[in-house]
Amino acid sequence: MGTPRASLPALALTAALGVGFGVLGTRLADGDARQCPQADGPVLEARIGEREAERARRPAAFASPAVSVPAAAPRDGLGRYADAQGPYGFQNRPDADQLLKDLLTLAWNDRRSFAEKLDDFLAEHPGRDGIAIASKGVFDLGDNRDVLSDSALESLYLDQQDPALKRVLAQVASMRGDNGLIELHIAQAAAGLRSNVPAERQQALVELSRTRHVAAADLAAPLLRDPDTGVVLDALLALRATGNQRHVRLAERLLDHPDESVRWLAMDVVTDLQMLSDQARTRIADNELAAELPPLPLPPAAGPSRCSPAAG
Repeated sequence: MGTPRASLPALALTAALGVGFGVLGTRLADGDARQCPQADGPVLEARIGEREAERARRPAAFASPAVSVPAAAPRDGLGRYADAQGPYGFQNRPDADQLLKDLLTLAWNDRRSFAEKLDDFLAEHPGRDGIAIASKGVFDLGDNRDVLSDSALESLYLDQQDPALKRVLAQVASMRGDNGLIELHIAQAAAGLRSNVPAERQQALVELSRTRHVAAADLAAPLLRDPDTGVVLDALLALRATGNQRHVRLAERLLDHPDESVRWLAMDVVTDLQMLSDQARTRIADNELAAELPPLPLPPAAGPSRCSPAAG
């Protein structure tokens, strides 16, 4: 009986060492996972990419009805969408290029201002098509105060009801150096952040992302602590689209988040924001606004071809 009793301390020491090495191994593995988030990078990147694509397809809150385009209409490489109607598909598309040219051309015998032409154009072309073409016209006149003055820009913003066009008008004003309208628009878009419904908080974050202004990042930041993982992911995407170097530390706090997708995206956001100064996005950049314009419809489809490959 003496031998078993004498071995008890040794067994206890062995067990303790085993537990210790197990804990050490777990910590080392966890550390490697944090330092090397790229291990599952392709899968997580694809997952986040799908999420961003789904966000881009969402219409602006309370947007004009899509009178000619289904919700899942395909787009081309330029972001323009196609309208699948008619027996041969993709029929009845407006000629966006011609309509835009007509909108921007001020004829000598037409006494209307651009603002008046825009109002008439939207009355003739309601819905997503008209909003997209009108938004592109406003963007193209961003540097032309002679045709679209600052006061006309503000009046158009106050008179318009469609949130996508209102956002573009506010962003063009910010490009010109006046942030008053974009800050007003951001405050209105952020109202949904206080909703008890996660989907409504997420929609508000999508709207804030599209503004590309740092004021939106400040309002989105508190939702990085949201109990809903989907909301946290959308808050990180909003931070990446609107934040600057000042917001890096906020994203860094999520590098230890229990959800792997959140940790991976947080690292990606940290990397992106570290490349920006703490003054970035205090004024809308034209290239960032161009990326957020409502997508134009594709050109009109040609009639169905009656030709067939030669036999033989």
